[in-house]
Amino acid sequence: MIKALVAIEVDLASSFAIRYACQLSGLIDMEIHPVYVKFPNPEAPMTGVGWVRHTWEREVVETGREEIQEMLASESESCPVLKEPRVVYGDREQELLRIMQHEKFGLYIEGAPYPFTPAAIYQRLRGKFYQTLPCPLIWLRGMRKIAKVLALCSEPAGAGAVLKSLESLWEGCPTPVHLAYPDAPGGNPDMAAAVAEAGARLKAKRCRVIIEEPFAPGAGGLPANMAQDFGLAILALKRGAKKDDPQFQWLARQRVPLMLLLA
Repeated sequence: MIKALVAIEVDLASSFAIRYACQLSGLIDMEIHPVYVKFPNPEAPMTGVGWVRHTWEREVVETGREEIQEMLASESESCPVLKEPRVVYGDREQELLRIMQHEKFGLYIEGAPYPFTPAAIYQRLRGKFYQTLPCPLIWLRGMRKIAKVLALCSEPAGAGAVLKSLESLWEGCPTPVHLAYPDAPGGNPDMAAAVAEAGARLKAKRCRVIIEEPFAPGAGGLPANMAQDFGLAILALKRGAKKDDPQFQWLARQRVPLMLLLA
């Protein structure tokens, strides 16, 4: 079974993240572990380790638990794999990093950064937590029904990253995966071969696979609207991508849920 860590706050994007995770759990064998990190309030006692500070932290955690239980109440009855939320006091990125270091998760889900601009995407992904994230990341800006999935393979290495993730996440799933890759002058035989191999291996894992016709590259290598009819778009992204990488421009234009494979 896949363990998914879902980072939540009391906002609309987090509601999307939980609802989408519950929908995904109906397609793949997955349990959902929500976590809510309460960042220290500026009024919190920041010095000493006495009972005053510990009492403050306990009160903040209990308040956070009440806030989050109310948000999760509507999903808990219809989503049996949704576990009790954990509420943690501290810095969000540091606490999430600590959880990932001590537990094994196959998927991480959260609301997309706001505003969802190329600069915000770049800034979020350069954080230590994301740079060391060992599993795929899903970002949500809204809800979509997962009737079909688009896996974008822009280069052979990207096709390999997509294959590795889908082999573990999508095994036996009836929802079709559409593998797409760019065309090139004179054809793109290397990519065609890499995608064909990925498709064959996914079919061996009992996945439904459709290999799309090569697409004409757009700005950033990807046509702007090619993912709009899908319930999830999967894309490999280099951890060391530069701030002006055209893929950030493409990502910022998408409303579809995004799965990023950071490598």
